[in-house]
Amino acid sequence: MLSACGDGGVRTVDLPGVRSGLQIPVAEQREPAPTERVPVLGEQQRELGVPDFAGDHLVVNFWASWCAPCRTEQPELNQAYEALRDQGVSFLGVDIQDSEANGLGHVREFDVPYPSLFDPSNAYAARYRGVGPRAIPSTIVIDPRGRVAARLFGATTAHELTSIITFLREERPGPA
Repeated sequence: MLSACGDGGVRTVDLPGVRSGLQIPVAEQREPAPTERVPVLGEQQRELGVPDFAGDHLVVNFWASWCAPCRTEQPELNQAYEALRDQGVSFLGVDIQDSEANGLGHVREFDVPYPSLFDPSNAYAARYRGVGPRAIPSTIVIDPRGRVAARLFGATTAHELTSIITFLREERPGPA
């Protein structure tokens, strides 16, 4: 069962298998995601940012190799990526307050199938309200127009991400 109620442009959404009290702003009230480009982990000459994924839903996961819940969550993210990647959904990791060597070790150990940005100073993560080294793992879902559609603090699951993406796909997109 799907239900949603809202006030002031934010709906509290109840989806099966999704944490209770998830708030999703109506499309017209969403804040734009940061647009700067950040070096890709292990590829300092290559940069990516939200605009590189325009037209897709984008799942941005903030993590660090030293974060135990991030390590537990990674197989779920890989599973969600495999389920959604051919459906107009992209994934992007952001390794925060970590060394490049440890971040690359995490990517190898968990066979992460999508790119991660390298944000050792937490400067990029800080641009997302509520995200930081004391709030990871955190996952932000960006709509196809580059706006923040959902915020998940704490570990997420493949089922949770799939349910949220399904909900977002079914909504009216709202003005650009």
